[in-house]
Amino acid sequence: MRKLLLICFFSVQLAAIFYALRKDEKYFAWVPFDQISTYQINVKLGLRQLTESEVSSRYKLPNPGRENRSISHIFFRITNYEQTYGKEDSASVVVTYQVNGKEEETWIFKD
Repeated sequence: MRKLLLICFFSVQLAAIFYALRKDEKYFAWVPFDQISTYQINVKLGLRQLTESEVSSRYKLPNPGRENRSISHIFFRITNYEQTYGKEDSASVVVTYQVNGKEEETWIFKD
């Protein structure tokens, strides 16, 4: 009986790890996620382009910045802000980023 409980316990742990490996957001996972992303956030409110410090203040993120987890954490924070506090601003948000020094990519916030 004890052996069966141990096997079940460790099987559940392994299943949780493999499940977490397949997700982009890894807040409470035991799985190492070594990904270095550098990014630059550009925000336009109407015709006005926000400065780097205004963007940093808006999202509480360094701009330009570096993310040691998945870049989707940055997208998640921007999306959450724009769908709540910035909902009335109709901001145009463009993030240019590089993951692990590879090709530069662009993400655009779509409301």
